[in-house]
Amino acid sequence: MGFFNSPEEIERKENLKRLEDKRVAFAQRMAREGFAPEKMLFSQTENGGFVALSRFEGKYCLIISPGFGTDEDYALERYDTLDYTRTDVLVKAEGMGGLFGFGKKGEVGVEYVVTRADGSEARMPFVVGRNSWLEASLSKNPLLKTQRRRSDANLVWDFKPLDHSTAARAIEIAEAYFGK
Repeated sequence: MGFFNSPEEIERKENLKRLEDKRVAFAQRMAREGFAPEKMLFSQTENGGFVALSRFEGKYCLIISPGFGTDEDYALERYDTLDYTRTDVLVKAEGMGGLFGFGKKGEVGVEYVVTRADGSEARMPFVVGRNSWLEASLSKNPLLKTQRRRSDANLVWDFKPLDHSTAARAIEIAEAYFGK
């Protein structure tokens, strides 16, 4: 049995197909509802999904994606005001800072925690080396395109890694979305 026919690879491909099916259904539903924000900010989460934020028709729009391999579905929540906290993240590097596998890499950035209507939290981290992000205009928004993506590609594969050279700009953009 080769690598491309292993049970794990077959399950991974099925998970990708299910995730893309959910995305296409969500995009079609949003198109029917007329949901078309000019810009949207995405932040990858630890479960392989993402949280996105936009402003549309005077409301904050929070989109929570399903995690990779979960039974969840996409959720769109609209808020007049956004209840959130902003926390600076600074974890000091240890040892050789992860160089050659020795020690631990440090982390620096910001994490926004939005309190949802049901009381749960949606986290939008912008932390160097931990997650990736994307700001997309309406015409380039991969979430809202109703066509199927080639090879059932995961949406987060379009995101940019957050590194020291892009962190300040990403946080500046996030501050604008959160209204700071």
